[in-house]
Amino acid sequence: MEVLKMVIDLFGPTVFVPVVVFILSLCMRVEASKAFRGALYMGIGLTAFNIILGGLMGSLGPVVTEMVENTGVNLPVIDIGWPAASVICYANQVGMFFIPFGLVFDLILFATKWTDTFHPTDIWNYYFFVFWAAIVQFATGSFFLAVLAGMLLNLILLLLADWIAPSMECYYGYQGVVSTCFCSVNSVPFAILVKWVLKKLKLDKIILKPSELRDKFGFWGEPVTMGLLIGLAVSLIAKWQYLGQLESWATILITAITTGAVMAIYPSVSGLFVKGLIPITNTLNARMRSGETSRKNMYIAIDPAVFFGEEGNMATGLVLIPIMLGFAIFTPGNIVLPLADLPALPFMTIGIVAVMQGNVFGAVVAGTLWLGFGFLVNSDVAQIFTEAAKSVNAIPESAGSAGVTCLLVGHNFFGWLVYKAFAAAESIRMFTISAAFASYFVVYYFFRRNRKAWQMAAGATEDYFEEKEALWKQMEEKRNAAK
Repeated sequence: MEVLKMVIDLFGPTVFVPVVVFILSLCMRVEASKAFRGALYMGIGLTAFNIILGGLMGSLGPVVTEMVENTGVNLPVIDIGWPAASVICYANQVGMFFIPFGLVFDLILFATKWTDTFHPTDIWNYYFFVFWAAIVQFATGSFFLAVLAGMLLNLILLLLADWIAPSMECYYGYQGVVSTCFCSVNSVPFAILVKWVLKKLKLDKIILKPSELRDKFGFWGEPVTMGLLIGLAVSLIAKWQYLGQLESWATILITAITTGAVMAIYPSVSGLFVKGLIPITNTLNARMRSGETSRKNMYIAIDPAVFFGEEGNMATGLVLIPIMLGFAIFTPGNIVLPLADLPALPFMTIGIVAVMQGNVFGAVVAGTLWLGFGFLVNSDVAQIFTEAAKSVNAIPESAGSAGVTCLLVGHNFFGWLVYKAFAAAESIRMFTISAAFASYFVVYYFFRRNRKAWQMAAGATEDYFEEKEALWKQMEEKRNAAK
């Protein structure tokens, strides 16, 4: 288990994903040369995404930290970022066990068509849900319960992925891929609810889509201009007290240009990644048309960095940074000070933006409510997060005696509910665990019965299903003709 973990960490997604996709392509009878070419472009695309992301975080991170410090707020729990949750997860017995076990579990779920999402390609993001299994073991001392909790969360994650995948394909434009990072998709049901409420209130008519802003305002609606203005606004808030200093203006302008650059470069990089998908999607569609396969849907799990820099998502995430800081200050019952993960908020809005199909207004409303209430969940688990972090020396010295948590991992209502069910008092634990599994199976049943309606509620378009249904019809005709 430790060797597998070392290999995954050593090579990372930029090597691991292309290798797995290459093997998967060969299994789907893609020509070896085309499979290799696709895997290579996928690796290049992922590398380019990470370079862009690294540049943005390097510029935006210090500005956001200064924004938080300038508020003068002193909450007792500090967000120290996702690496701490990763350390807690993989320093734990269940975390190491779930790497090989989760791979086998995911392959079984995919092979039996329980899910349409091929999850092993996103194995390094397992810790987003295995962390909750680890703290179940920490709270109860039971390895068995922790593994069971991890399995339930894995099932929930794949249900969410199947639900949102068509919407992500329609909006982000990547055929046959989906994010299976829990922080990116756990907001999907809530975003659908907010979208419905906005429609009832006639507020869905307020549309702020980057594409429409570009048509209406020309240069001022271009992605690069939007990135520039949003980066300028965020850095001005951070440097408000020091606008008389030349160094402050240097930071403000560098941050603004960097966010504008990310918006400008992202479409070119996404084109590289699309080249990596073409061989496998073309082969899958050809096999469906010829009736060679009975699988109607297939989505490859991919790192959320692929979706991070899309203009609507980037705009939503950056706008939410100062809003979330305000929520942290004024939400009754919150004890968490967002810090390390604030610049990474666009990771948490990927699913919301897909549901809203790029409408930044709706996405910001849903994101504000979802992430704002998430502080209460994070506050509730802060104590056990801190205890678990202390046990594996995952708390940086800069945190001092403060409690610690992680925004990306701790803002997870599904993880929190499963943790509460599995760590409940022993007298009712069997009931709460049974209720958790029963709830999943009921939702799964209704999703399978009403898949199209649920996926359209999540943002998928009628055109998407018309194309799919035409493909499925060809598949059935070929299969019937062969009988």
